[in-house]
Amino acid sequence: MLWAHKRIATDDIRSVELLFREQAVSFDRTRQMLLVSVVEHGSVVRVWVCVPEIELLTPYYGFSLCTRADLPLAPTLVAGCPEQFGRLFEG
Repeated sequence: MLWAHKRIATDDIRSVELLFREQAVSFDRTRQMLLVSVVEHGSVVRVWVCVPEIELLTPYYGFSLCTRADLPLAPTLVAGCPEQFGRLFEG
């Protein structure tokens, strides 16, 4: 699984979420894709997306690849499988 991240305006998270949900329906049969976020300040949020193949990152303009070690300690699940989120971030 590949992770990528980007800072965006809070108002823009909905469009990223819609893209993610469309991809998850088509490409996430194992329910491992995740979209998580952390509010940084005011109207800025940092989002991370987890996808199985590099090609799926193409529509996420401006996102940068990152490692598992770069993930936040306590993000909020925006979209994806709650069980997978729990395995990665809650223990």
